[in-house]
Amino acid sequence: MSTRYLVIDGHSVIFAWPDLRKLHDQNRAAARKALTDRLQHLHDTSDWRVTVVLDGKLGTAISSGERKPTDMVVSYATADQTADSVIERLVGASGVAKDILVITADEAEKLTVESLGAATASPSWLRKELEMEGTSFTDELERIHRSARWK
Repeated sequence: MSTRYLVIDGHSVIFAWPDLRKLHDQNRAAARKALTDRLQHLHDTSDWRVTVVLDGKLGTAISSGERKPTDMVVSYATADQTADSVIERLVGASGVAKDILVITADEAEKLTVESLGAATASPSWLRKELEMEGTSFTDELERIHRSARWK
């Protein structure tokens, strides 16, 4: 199976999901961390390679140390960029746009990345994907646990 890349406009998702939007209103860094924690699970338990792009100043560092090629990427746009421009540049320069799915609620961003060859989906699609992946992961753990029981 070929690698699939999931590129996520982080704030687009945060503002689309009521629980994260409410958290963001109280604590921006906590909302970013909550989103990346959820996406880390998807990255680690599926064949999606996840990149999250966020607008704004770098809040709390999400990860430290050297990054491995298989790690989830969390990127912040610089002061002279937007997450949208970072995503567009990433898709355009990737050479694998056909294997990229961009998650955004921004219609203009959808049109731009689709014109570059990537596919798009909504934040609600991402929520469903996370729920399905969580269910299949739990089912697999239960299957392994059942098969490992002493008889």
